[in-house]
Amino acid sequence: MSKLQVYYDLNYTLIAIRSQIQDYQIAYFLNKSPFFAFKRMSKDISFIINNTTIYFSTFYDYDNDLKRDSFLIQNKSIYNSESIGYNELFFKKIISNTAFLVPELKQFDYFIKLAGVWKKNDLSKLKECLSRMPIIESETSINLNKIPSAKNLVI
Repeated sequence: MSKLQVYYDLNYTLIAIRSQIQDYQIAYFLNKSPFFAFKRMSKDISFIINNTTIYFSTFYDYDNDLKRDSFLIQNKSIYNSESIGYNELFFKKIISNTAFLVPELKQFDYFIKLAGVWKKNDLSKLKECLSRMPIIESETSINLNKIPSAKNLVI
């Protein structure tokens, strides 16, 4: 019996961002730029880890005139889990855990995923705009071929 092969379309640009502010705040500041009009998606990206559903907030912008999609995706999610073990008969210990959408890039808090028609000139202007924002500590373009879990960003 042959195995089903799944191929993911990784034809997009990915910019990783380091910023300590909340997801809605970074979306707000990015919306002040001429590049985006992010809105929160009705369903976030979710994964099940150790029987717990983990959510990564996701914002979306589609520019109909320029035929391009943009996503702002949270990379880090903090969730609570219960620990039941020896000497814990009458109480449960709540443990805070951190999950990463792309574990190879733990040092980054958010991703901007750019799909569709993005000209090189637009991308350089966007990167320049991001580097000038005081809320962004650092930003870098990511080579998707070197990231095994890039499929986690397929929406």
